[in-house]
Amino acid sequence: MAIRKRIKNLSKLARELLAEGESVRSDFKRLPDGISADDLVAFANSETGGQILAGVDEQVVDKAQIGVVRGCDVSDATVLQVLNKAVSCIPPVSIDVYIENLDDKPILRVEVPPSQTKPHCTPKGVYCRRDGARNRPLHPSELLRLFLDSEASAFAARFEVAAERITDELSNLESSLDSSIKSMSDQLGWADYQLGDTESTLDHIQGLVAKLTIDTDNANSRLRALFRQDEREDPVRKKARTQYVNRCIKEIREDGGLFAHVVAGGRLTLKGEQPEDSDITDEDAKQLLKIAVRHVHDTERDKLYQIVVKAPKACSDDELDKFAAKVVGGGEVADGIRDRAKRAFRLGFVIYDDTIVGTAALKRPAARYRAKVFKNASSQLAPAAYPYELGWIFLDVPHRQKGQMTRLINDLLPAAKDSALFATTRTSNEVMREMLTQLKFSEDGTEYKSEQNPEDTVKLFVRTAPQTQTSG
Repeated sequence: MAIRKRIKNLSKLARELLAEGESVRSDFKRLPDGISADDLVAFANSETGGQILAGVDEQVVDKAQIGVVRGCDVSDATVLQVLNKAVSCIPPVSIDVYIENLDDKPILRVEVPPSQTKPHCTPKGVYCRRDGARNRPLHPSELLRLFLDSEASAFAARFEVAAERITDELSNLESSLDSSIKSMSDQLGWADYQLGDTESTLDHIQGLVAKLTIDTDNANSRLRALFRQDEREDPVRKKARTQYVNRCIKEIREDGGLFAHVVAGGRLTLKGEQPEDSDITDEDAKQLLKIAVRHVHDTERDKLYQIVVKAPKACSDDELDKFAAKVVGGGEVADGIRDRAKRAFRLGFVIYDDTIVGTAALKRPAARYRAKVFKNASSQLAPAAYPYELGWIFLDVPHRQKGQMTRLINDLLPAAKDSALFATTRTSNEVMREMLTQLKFSEDGTEYKSEQNPEDTVKLFVRTAPQTQTSG
């Protein structure tokens, strides 16, 4: 990490970034002091890395935000300050610093390549990545995926060593087999001439076979231990586990009493123990039986659910009444919900045993309403770029954590035809915020006071169109 180059004018890349405005690959800072560990970590954790231009202001030209050079301090002390921030990240972030436009108003261009040692976090333990023109915290599932990716190469190296050891073991076993077979052949040949020693010869052969059995078992145990390293399963064991679960599922479905017991939410326990030489241990068997029971129960339960998505004009008066009642019961909106629901783009229903237990809607709100929401949230995004709103999401408590709302929204969103969307939720609604995050929405702007619940605040979430997400 050092100063790579000093340039009298602006490089072609810098000019492109200024004209493009802040994006998934660039960030502008008025002063070098504005470069934070969060910025460095966010780019290092992304797939493409990015560039930070210090000494640049943002300016709106023809309704588009671009970067305007204002210049900044580019002394060695300033560069060292930026380098120190990169080194303070955990693990340190690799950067290259370029000093450009020396003949006019000098700027710093900090290049942050995508890291091979991610995930990185700030000295305060914050994990984030670049998302559009902002930094956002990493979702736990994203963080886990990054850790697994980084561990994959380490495991590959360990496995390569283990594979070499396995090869050696197999070679030794092959030599042992060859030697033993030759010895057996010699003994059998000698027996043709020494009939009186037949009993002694057979005893010797039996001993050799016993030794081969022990050697084979030992090699098999070593192979299993190697494949179970870092809790990774070998293909044979994985196949055995799958077959065991399928066998349990079949037995449950074929036994009327067991089937009824499981569908009603009952549990099952094992009878007897697994053979000692089985690929399935007693603990494995208990765990796999639970998986089979849960599969049968959830499959039968899900048959009672129905997901329905349709235009309001295709809904009956009874359906509109029940939709409105369910949303009002959730405490998310004020009066007049039925008339507003009739003006929505699509309405979605989660139906359980012919009863509506959940709702969601895809709306195309007026420009005035969108402008108000984005203004209240102090968002820097253009409301016109987000024509659809996801809202009126509610699910009765007994039906939560079963994947049904996710099914509904996944059926609802295709009607937006890959357009950008926004949604709002009460800040205290952790379940809703978590679900929006899983649906690839991200928080934007600041919290603002709720009109329906004055004691609470509202948070804006946005999801950009897929074509603008692919570069991030």
